[in-house]
Amino acid sequence: MSTADDQHRNFVSSFGLERLGLVGLRAPALVSVLIAIATVLGLMGLTKLQVDDSLSELFRTNTDEFRRYEAIDRKFPSSEYDVLVVVEGHDLLQRKQLEAFAGLTTELQLVDGVSGLVSMLSARAKPDASGYAAPLVPDELPEDGAAYDAMIASLKSNDIVKGKFLSDDGQLAMIIIALDRKVVEEQTARVVIGNINAVIDEQLQDTGLTAKITGAPVMQLEIRNAVERDQILYNGLGLLFGAVIAVIFFRRVSLMLVAALPPVLAVIWSLGILGWMGFKLNLFLNVMTPLIMVMGFADSMQMVSAIRIRLREGDNRYEAVRFAINIVGPACVLAHGVALLAFLALLFSESGLIRTFGMAGSIAVCVSFIAVILVLPILAVMFIRNEENLAKDRTPADKLMDGLGVIVGEIVDRVTHRPYLYTVLGVVLFFLFGAAFVDLPTRYRLADQVPDREQALDATSRIDQKLTGANPVHVMIEWKDGTPLYSEKTLGVIGQVHNALEKEAGLGNVWSLESLRRWLHEAGDDKIETVQKFVGFLPEHLVRRFIADGQSSVLVTGRLPDVDSSHILPVVEKIDRSLDPVRAANPGFEISVTGLPAIAARNSARMIDQLKESIPICVAFAGVLLGLAFRSPFVAVVSLLPGLFPVLASGALLWGLDEGLEFASVVALLVVFGLGIDALIHFLNRLRLEERKGDAPEHAIRRARVLVGPAIILTTIVLAFGLGVTVFSDLPSLRTFGLVCGFTLLASLLADLVFLPATIMVGRRLWPHKPAEEPVRDVSG
Repeated sequence: MSTADDQHRNFVSSFGLERLGLVGLRAPALVSVLIAIATVLGLMGLTKLQVDDSLSELFRTNTDEFRRYEAIDRKFPSSEYDVLVVVEGHDLLQRKQLEAFAGLTTELQLVDGVSGLVSMLSARAKPDASGYAAPLVPDELPEDGAAYDAMIASLKSNDIVKGKFLSDDGQLAMIIIALDRKVVEEQTARVVIGNINAVIDEQLQDTGLTAKITGAPVMQLEIRNAVERDQILYNGLGLLFGAVIAVIFFRRVSLMLVAALPPVLAVIWSLGILGWMGFKLNLFLNVMTPLIMVMGFADSMQMVSAIRIRLREGDNRYEAVRFAINIVGPACVLAHGVALLAFLALLFSESGLIRTFGMAGSIAVCVSFIAVILVLPILAVMFIRNEENLAKDRTPADKLMDGLGVIVGEIVDRVTHRPYLYTVLGVVLFFLFGAAFVDLPTRYRLADQVPDREQALDATSRIDQKLTGANPVHVMIEWKDGTPLYSEKTLGVIGQVHNALEKEAGLGNVWSLESLRRWLHEAGDDKIETVQKFVGFLPEHLVRRFIADGQSSVLVTGRLPDVDSSHILPVVEKIDRSLDPVRAANPGFEISVTGLPAIAARNSARMIDQLKESIPICVAFAGVLLGLAFRSPFVAVVSLLPGLFPVLASGALLWGLDEGLEFASVVALLVVFGLGIDALIHFLNRLRLEERKGDAPEHAIRRARVLVGPAIILTTIVLAFGLGVTVFSDLPSLRTFGLVCGFTLLASLLADLVFLPATIMVGRRLWPHKPAEEPVRDVSG
């Protein structure tokens, strides 16, 4: 088969973008200088990349609901910036251990960056006649056994302490630490939280007590550490595996470098651009490195495979490179275009984090294409030497690549021999997997966004088990009519909201100004003046937990365990309904249910469903795009089965594992669809080139599949591994991302090797195709 025969037909509408690769061949010195400058700028941009460890960014929307959530952060700075210390021990309430606990609370207050703390030792007895409330646990513990036992009994029965700061069995206690944000910003959370951990280790050594810390700042630090650690892991493993595969199958270091260096440059350039543009690495952008790597590697492998084939046919390196640009290049344009489409679909999400991921991915797709189509030809001309030694008559056959070709040929022969059987099998599996995919429930848990091999989630689970939960749900009460905070009307509204959370909604550990008023009521004096006086006695950090500066808004806070948002949503809706009578009776007060659990419960299912619904739309749009690009309605139709099959197969896997559709999995399906369809495009491109007038369709299918099949198998393996390395992450969401990506790509390989040839055979028999007759034209210049 001559070069001219291969080059004389080009059926892909690529707007001539592939010819960008010829620029480098015509002006190699200039382009090389530009590549060097871009690389230096990219490395400089890499140093500007920061990590976004926000837990709420996923739900950032341009809505009043999210703005109210942000208002809490401004008005009540302690509410979402607490470190929770969970101290456990069978002898926690024994004298030695209690003294150690008291010493711990004292030392923690001295840590730079801690503005105050609350624990069971903060509890006070009822005020005496003079208004003084003595601490339940004095600085000097009682020596007498009976007196000590009475103190412990009063501590365990105190309404402020029991079930909130001390578990019912007396073996777990919680300390709430309020951090000074200014100090944390100056010294970093890593330093401040590290000092807290150091104090805990020192004070509890040899006491029989153990302690773990949690809370939003701790979770954010663990996310930041995991993101930074994963970047090193993904870069190393992805690059190493791709290079090893290229060397093994191409058998020449020069071809390996030509295949591997463009994706590496794509990573540097893309991340550099993101750094210059002020993007921050987060839960989703953390996979951008392997994503760029495998996206570029997929097409660079196809280009290098085409160059290798032409070198073996006797072409020199310039002819082989031009062949790859003109024949494989249009498919690369189209493949990157479809991947770009998948990322652009994410821009329509309500989530700010997912929109950011979509924008970053769109940039990366464009950069990856430029790296492959512009850089690879120059590298091939530079690195490939003595190309005549690669000709078939001078070197033995490459057993591994030829072996893959034999395997592919045998698979195609079996499929084209019984195309109706495999088509029916594909359609049946398509609908079975589709039913499972449609039945997938949507799920979201805060725990899935946090490393599960660190201490924060362990501490959170202990609070969930022995106290009332670690996740705060807030009700913010605001008024703008000038009504004083310390008035019967305002305090009455606060009391009604407090009761609604505690009794009608069943939340535990409810805190508000009403908590203080109830405590004073038990002491026999809950007059408004007394309430106001005792608020004045409280530390500033404690007051700001439920009263905003300016006294025109207050917070009522309850706590929930960390469960799936589908279980939290009914509770949030129940809270909202229980507050409707309070709103109706007090029109001057704005009463809003908010907090991260509430935001997540309300928005996660809707956002995930929107992304889920965008997948078939992307596939359908991609089918139309392929039909237009190949100028064939037939291509648009046959691309639907292999395009959707991998997505539905992964949905069936999640269904079989009793997993739901999460943010990570649905984003993985969208992204990998764009990557998986790359193989489909390269095959269809080659098939149109191999079709001959009067030739049986199975012959063209076999030739096309054997020519591109080995490279598709290798790229799929590299893609699956490159994205699958995320299963080593400490972040559960990224492990899910890696599992879904790897399985989807393998399912894509099955669809491309089996169901696609079968569908084409059936289509060609029912819908005969007449290959175009065009004169041979020289595109090698």
